[in-house]
Amino acid sequence: QQLDEGLWAIGEPRFHQLNWNYLVAGSKRALLFDTGPGVRDISVVVKALINLPVTALPSHMHFDHTGNLHRFDDLAMADLALLWAHEKDGMMQEPGDLFLGHFEGMVWRPVAVRHWWPIGHVIDLGGRQLEILHTPGHAAEHIALWDAVHNILLAGDFLYLGALWGQTRGANLADYERVTGELLQRMDGATQIFGAHGQAEGNDQHAAPRLAKQDAEDLLTTLKTLRKSGEMPGRVEVNARIYLLTAPHAFAAWQKP
Repeated sequence: QQLDEGLWAIGEPRFHQLNWNYLVAGSKRALLFDTGPGVRDISVVVKALINLPVTALPSHMHFDHTGNLHRFDDLAMADLALLWAHEKDGMMQEPGDLFLGHFEGMVWRPVAVRHWWPIGHVIDLGGRQLEILHTPGHAAEHIALWDAVHNILLAGDFLYLGALWGQTRGANLADYERVTGELLQRMDGATQIFGAHGQAEGNDQHAAPRLAKQDAEDLLTTLKTLRKSGEMPGRVEVNARIYLLTAPHAFAAWQKP
């Protein structure tokens, strides 16, 4: 689905997690943000859409976002110690508890990382720029991409439609609250947010999960209310389109004196 000039959403409605990956193109290069679970070859779709050099960049290491990394020669990672810990001899090895592929029988393929981009780095694609933001909450290594000129946030698994997973290993509700507040400072009423998981529409058709500032505001209000309550429910409604799943470990940072 083409969302804007030089921006496409590549959906996977036949995969049960309904992943959405984002291809952003400038005049010189393109960036693929997330690559899906690897059940199908996403590089075929990318090549059909553009004829530019492509860099693949995952939002985080969960298996449903990294399954096609091995299909791209030019691979970037966020320059985080948590990720460097799994690099050996120039190759990114299976990132342990960050991968979670064993839950669905997925196998990590070691990949060569050509770029380690720091948080705050601006990716220049030629006439289009994307800023790397560190957005932990769902996962400690999670990043999002901010396009200031087009007022677009590619949010990955930080914010999307349906169930936000705040119950996985590495989930941290204190981070979720802090980062949501930081993101809101960048947004206005026209900001478009695109998440990494969607939902089937009433006619069983699929469209890229499009959210807005109000959804982020609802999430922040929900998190603040939850923190103040001192309760630890397993599910919390955010709004009519979003709910948050939690687990005891995700509350730990809030419980520290």
